[in-house]
Amino acid sequence: MGGFLRRFRWLYAPRAADFGFALRTTIAALLALVFALWMEMDDPQWAAMTTWIVAQNSRGQSMSKARWRLLGTVCGAVVGVALIAALPQSSWLFFPVLAVWVGICCGLATFLRNFHSYALVLMAFTSGLIALNAANDPRDVFAIAMSRSTYIFLGILCESGLASVFAPNLADVAHREITRRVAAGVGQAAQALTGMMVGQDSGFLRSRTLLGSVFSIADQIEFSEVEMRHRTHAGDHARAALAAVAVVMSRGLGLAARIREAGSVPPGFAIPLATAKALFADIQARMDGPDPVAAVPDLRARIRMLGAECRQQLVNDIIAVSGPVRMDEAGSQAHLDGYILNASLGVLLVRLDAALVHLAATQVAPVHDHFHFSTPPWRDRTDAWHNGVRSAGAVLAGGLVWEVTGWPDGPTFAMFVVVTCSRFAANENPVQDSLGFLRGAVWAAVVAAVLTFVVLPRQAVWETLVASLFLPMMVGGLALRDARTVGTAAPYNNFLPFMVYPGNQSRLDELTFFNTNSAVVLGIWCSVLVFRLVLPFDQDAERWRMRRQMVGDLRRIARTPAIPDTGAWVNTLTARFARLVRHSTSMSDIQTNAYLDGVLAVMTVGLNLIRLRRMLDRGSLPPDARQAVEHTIAGFAAWRGQPPAGLAHTVADALACVRARVAAEGNLSRRLDLGWSVAYLEILVRELVAHARFFDITHRFHAPPDSRPAGPGMNPYQPEGTTHDHQTPAT
Repeated sequence: MGGFLRRFRWLYAPRAADFGFALRTTIAALLALVFALWMEMDDPQWAAMTTWIVAQNSRGQSMSKARWRLLGTVCGAVVGVALIAALPQSSWLFFPVLAVWVGICCGLATFLRNFHSYALVLMAFTSGLIALNAANDPRDVFAIAMSRSTYIFLGILCESGLASVFAPNLADVAHREITRRVAAGVGQAAQALTGMMVGQDSGFLRSRTLLGSVFSIADQIEFSEVEMRHRTHAGDHARAALAAVAVVMSRGLGLAARIREAGSVPPGFAIPLATAKALFADIQARMDGPDPVAAVPDLRARIRMLGAECRQQLVNDIIAVSGPVRMDEAGSQAHLDGYILNASLGVLLVRLDAALVHLAATQVAPVHDHFHFSTPPWRDRTDAWHNGVRSAGAVLAGGLVWEVTGWPDGPTFAMFVVVTCSRFAANENPVQDSLGFLRGAVWAAVVAAVLTFVVLPRQAVWETLVASLFLPMMVGGLALRDARTVGTAAPYNNFLPFMVYPGNQSRLDELTFFNTNSAVVLGIWCSVLVFRLVLPFDQDAERWRMRRQMVGDLRRIARTPAIPDTGAWVNTLTARFARLVRHSTSMSDIQTNAYLDGVLAVMTVGLNLIRLRRMLDRGSLPPDARQAVEHTIAGFAAWRGQPPAGLAHTVADALACVRARVAAEGNLSRRLDLGWSVAYLEILVRELVAHARFFDITHRFHAPPDSRPAGPGMNPYQPEGTTHDHQTPAT
């Protein structure tokens, strides 16, 4: 019983912030409705609906959504008028053209993030709303377009105006929030590094969590920029800091793997490693403190001191190896490991220092600051094609039902087919998301029936109308703030004003209520059905496609004339990593860890391929070592995702050649470059062998049943020849 009551805590014991949001948005929606009634608009419910649509958890989200909704509405209205003007009384031509237009918008929306994507889908369903409303009387299309735009403008104005009253000092709060988010990211990175340096599994798990949340943090920063009205470049510095944190995590994973590969800590790396552990722990504590920016100068000074210590130890190891006294193979390998580890830690510290620099710049901008940084979204063309085809199919299905049945409320049915398919076609899992939309519409219909047939018939003035709608809207507003009910609460709030259909000179009778609202619910159900039948979302197929794309990207890294940027590569793989994390709820823990480890392995392989290509570009390797490395790059360029045993053998041969060349090299600079090449090749061999199942894209992938989550350097996924990988029940 206690657990059941806790599920409804959001209703009977809401947090103050949640209650304030529900109260503010309810008042704004009712105010928009009253204004629309006072102005004697034809469909005043659209003003209240818009208020709920643009209301978000933060002011930045609301302002961003309102801005892009307004732009999408204006553009959609123009297209809607153009469709009716070009195709009056030509239904069998109108619906295919509308379907193509909606499909194009939804497909392109897949390439965008946040409310930039929302603007495109809004263009699609606004044009559909206007065109379908005017289909029976094309002469009214301009008036309908103007009225829809006016409703939306009124709803946005009421929500923004009331919200601004309750959000004083918005820019200052947003500025501090940006700094807080970046500091939290740096602190989490330091905590993960501390765990990784001592080989704790918690460190690797934290690194996964952080990599999976980088893009969501960046999205929140964009909303804070909107609240600040882009007065500074704090958002650009914040995104640059998060990108540096992602690179630090990838460097940390590689460094931890190299420590495990060495077996024992080399003598020359013991002092820097101990100092690094203490530094990372202190960074975590200072970032969690009340003023993380104030701690940046001291932390940067310590990073520079540790970097100097790494360089000193690196030189000591080089001198020891190249000195007149010959040492055995074990001693030579220990010094080789020492200067590779010190150099790796030094590069990591450089990126960590850059993250702190950008963190400080979020609060105190440099003089004449014109810094700009953006992270382009990962573009999945297959997803875009599927979204476009699904949306077009839903529109054609809605139009076909209307034409075949001759249903008087067919335009409403087709209209909400367009609304639903446009709203969710660009989502990663439209079936799951649209089901919540359908549940919310059903709840709105039930509550609207009670209001329409029991409460409203006895009322005659707008004051009692507002009082009747206040409580149902408050409940919806509170539900909107709970993660478990938000998917149902959002459409409930949106559709409740539409289904009640308040007006100055009219009230809904039973026949109109059931015809109109059944058309709404059936239109949404039709879209859900299309999502299930037309190119349905398949998580296993998506993961397999993602694996093929990643292996293809490794081939392109080896083949492309221009050497790729490491930051762009980390950004791309981080986006894929985050997507796998979001979809991991349907996978077993073993399967999830196997996939996430596989993505990290691809990231590591790609980074080391890029570093090897840069080494070749410098031209500092001896001819025999250079030829061995070039042979490795050529092997990756010719690799098409077949079992990687042959490729691993090629890389191992190159590693043996370069390792033998290190001892004979007398030039210190060349010896260092050869040592780096040894480290890169060792990592490639280890990852290709340890994740052979994942890299083999000729078969579907699943983790062996007895496998366990492992950190870098461990080898739980041994290759098994050509055994077919059938799907497990958990996939």
